[in-house]
Amino acid sequence: MKQLFVFVAAALISSAAISQARTSTAEFQKIMQPAVVTEVLFPEKTVSKAIEDKMEKMGYKGKDTKGFFTFLGVRIPSIGADSYDFYFKTERKSKKEKDITVITMLVSSGYEKFISDTGNAVVINNSKAFLNTFQDVISAYDLEQQIIEQEDISTKATKKLISYTEEGQDLQKKKKKIEDDIKDNEKDQANQKAESEKQRQILETLKSKRK
Repeated sequence: MKQLFVFVAAALISSAAISQARTSTAEFQKIMQPAVVTEVLFPEKTVSKAIEDKMEKMGYKGKDTKGFFTFLGVRIPSIGADSYDFYFKTERKSKKEKDITVITMLVSSGYEKFISDTGNAVVINNSKAFLNTFQDVISAYDLEQQIIEQEDISTKATKKLISYTEEGQDLQKKKKKIEDDIKDNEKDQANQKAESEKQRQILETLKSKRK
């Protein structure tokens, strides 16, 4: 029991550590710029699509800008009163940790003027809090994708069941027709047997009249 508690505690600590955003730097156009970084427990492809989905639902369409996925003129009151440009990059943490993705976010006040914690600590701290929500955001997105995929699988399975059911009904009809045909054939055999015997007897009678 003690070992189980230690394992669970370690897992919780690990999860918490991964979900906490921190200040860092990132290269943009060969220049190191201030950035906010976090790690999430999902593959890179899922993370990038989840970020795009989240921003689009907020009304912002992204574009690729020099290796970053960029959203311009974003207004999020919880980050700051002004509008900002967000630059996102998602990368697999390592070859061994392929299910952990590093999210790097640059925040610009416009025209690639990137904000640092020394320049505007409030915006950067709020940006870290914003990134800290991404584990749940991506979890929700991933769940919805699983539901969509499972709905498709379930629909196909139901269609196949309907197809097999209809095929079974057709086979039952064919089976009944064959059974009816067999019964009719048995009657025909019996009738024809009687007719054949009758005609044979007539033939024998005729033959017996030979002199």
